[in-house]
Amino acid sequence: MPRNQLIVQLPITASTSLDALLHVEETLVQAFSQNSFAEVDGHDIGQGRFNIFIYPTGTWGPVLERVYAFLKLRGVLKEALVVKRLKASEKYVVVWPEQFKGTFEL
Repeated sequence: MPRNQLIVQLPITASTSLDALLHVEETLVQAFSQNSFAEVDGHDIGQGRFNIFIYPTGTWGPVLERVYAFLKLRGVLKEALVVKRLKASEKYVVVWPEQFKGTFEL
């Protein structure tokens, strides 16, 4: 059964530490283990991008607030793309940064 999905995408460059990216993911796992707002369901790496998959269990607001706060805490909010996909759609919508003009690719 399809579910709403949130994707946090971080760029991978020559200076990127895989351990640091995994730490960001673990931080998000911990952020949602304390409540039932969402479930972090792993990551993938490819084409210069690190994607973390999150499945909200309710409304978007509390999930997005928590994601932004913890990405900021880890110092990666400025580089992050945060994208949501409604369960009834194949369309991805970039919600962070708010003025994003590019295209999103997994």
